[in-house]
Amino acid sequence: MTTIYATSVSTMSSLTPPTTPRSGRVYNFSAGPAQMPESVLEQLQHELMDLDGTGIGLLEHSHRGASYDKLLHEAIESVHRVSGLGDDWEVLFLPGGSMQHFSLIALNFIPKDGFAAFADTGLWAHKGQIETNAVRKTKTVFDGASCRFDHVPSNAEIADCSGASYFCYCSNNTVEGTQFARPPQVNAPLVCDATSDLFSREYPLDAHELIFASGQKNLGASGICLVLVKKSFLATADKSLPGLLSYANFAKAESRPNTPPTFGVRVIGLMAKWLADHGGPKAFEALNAKKAAPIYAAIDRSGGFYRPSMRSDCRSQMSISFQLPTEALVDAFVADAEKVGLYGLRGHRDWGGIRACVYNAFPIHGSELLAQFMDDFKKARG
Repeated sequence: MTTIYATSVSTMSSLTPPTTPRSGRVYNFSAGPAQMPESVLEQLQHELMDLDGTGIGLLEHSHRGASYDKLLHEAIESVHRVSGLGDDWEVLFLPGGSMQHFSLIALNFIPKDGFAAFADTGLWAHKGQIETNAVRKTKTVFDGASCRFDHVPSNAEIADCSGASYFCYCSNNTVEGTQFARPPQVNAPLVCDATSDLFSREYPLDAHELIFASGQKNLGASGICLVLVKKSFLATADKSLPGLLSYANFAKAESRPNTPPTFGVRVIGLMAKWLADHGGPKAFEALNAKKAAPIYAAIDRSGGFYRPSMRSDCRSQMSISFQLPTEALVDAFVADAEKVGLYGLRGHRDWGGIRACVYNAFPIHGSELLAQFMDDFKKARG
């Protein structure tokens, strides 16, 4: 296959994402920080030395200067464009990862005598509920431990959420490899941790009140979190919070009540533009399905040698998790895969097995190579 590389984000609208990495780079299946588009990396490389002809590098620019004003507004515009969300939504950029937002959301939107409803669908949802419990009460309305987190709940499996300030869930569970096909329908406002599948498919974001995602998967660099929040929901937030804990204050200050993670904002802006220029969530939904399909096919034809962690009706298109018969085989699988340029395949330390993450920027040919490798490994070791 011929690889097409773009040297400028502004010229990418007629291109398709590359199918193979350039010479010297490998296929990176890591859950995050994850593989990024090489064209975006090239632009960042240039801007680190000279942003927009200013003679000052991206990391050196003042967050109060005109150059940062421009890239901030471009980032906000690109996020609106790729998300399809209108002016009734705020686009916020906050330092840190998504885990801190479980407690931040609780402080902002749960009264001291209130509670949040949670769907415990896996490791990160579970940890998020623990973080929320540190500052406010929670109620578990779906407990995935009883089924070893092999699926996400149907609406009928979610208990009554009456009285909850909001219902919180993870749209894609990267450790366990499960994904919601559509937002749950519950009698509480929806809050979603969409860290690992935001903008990867057509998904009714507008059904939610707040969506958050850390940067290191489909949004680029780690150390920053994107928060999308309806202005009407934001108006209900606790106004007595300190400024650096208040979403309303971040909105008022254009996400810079203090020095923001300027590099991370630029990366999200470029990633959002790259996604929009390549067709947005609709195009990537079809592409991501094609990427996941050969890996799932290799699992299904293995006769049980590869054991998927999830039910077939809840399979994630982003993070494919499966087990092997022994830990020794897991070690051999990872080592042999790296010899042929397939990296980042070891499962989460709390879950084990193998995990292949095929986020938006991951080249489709890598999935085909992994599927072939899986067939060969099973033939040799099974």
